[in-house]
Amino acid sequence: MAGTKHSMDEAREIQKAFEKKFGGRKGLLGVGICLNPRRDDLAINVSVSRSAQASDLPKTFDGLDVVVDVVGTVRAF
Repeated sequence: MAGTKHSMDEAREIQKAFEKKFGGRKGLLGVGICLNPRRDDLAINVSVSRSAQASDLPKTFDGLDVVVDVVGTVRAF
């Protein structure tokens, strides 16, 4: 992505490493890639069902910010 410190390929590799380390935790619903709050680099986007489930996640991981979204309970219809 133009104008960011990391390329999408680098961010995907960091995302995979994040998923390997933190994936499978209760309440962790998804992991993706987004822009960081400063909009100058990519970030790891983590969706959790409750804010308490994000308390032990790192603020950064392998050079990318970790952005947490509390999305509540996800139900299939």
